[in-house]
Amino acid sequence: MKTSLKSLVSTALLAALAAGVPSTAKASDFMPLGEGALSSGNYVEDFQFTIYPGEFVPWHYHPGRVYAVIVGGTITEEHGCGQPAAQYSVGSAFTERTGVIHRVFNYGTEPVVLILTFIVPPAYKDYSGLNIFVDGPRCEDNGDD
Repeated sequence: MKTSLKSLVSTALLAALAAGVPSTAKASDFMPLGEGALSSGNYVEDFQFTIYPGEFVPWHYHPGRVYAVIVGGTITEEHGCGQPAAQYSVGSAFTERTGVIHRVFNYGTEPVVLILTFIVPPAYKDYSGLNIFVDGPRCEDNGDD
């Protein structure tokens, strides 16, 4: 039986978000909006993703480019390694390049609602998640020793 990409992505993301969170907490909602193939063979999926106050998505990267439009709340994104955190609120957008390690937080008092577009190579069409979770960024030594 073939499991859909939407189901696997939702399950993987919710499991990662729920780790260590009391069972009564609602970490996020992940709603598929549409999917399709580009003429290049790359695969596109759109989702609405809600992160509730106090919740976060741990360190991860994506196997393809991601575009995000903020339609509710304010999200804080960190790339680590001494880089300043970025905040995005309603009406703004950001993108993540393939392989860039980051994490996002909802430090606010209202849900963060994002519309996400994932564009991934054909090899990831049936991948079990469009987030690949890692321990954190790999910060390079700047040689100032």
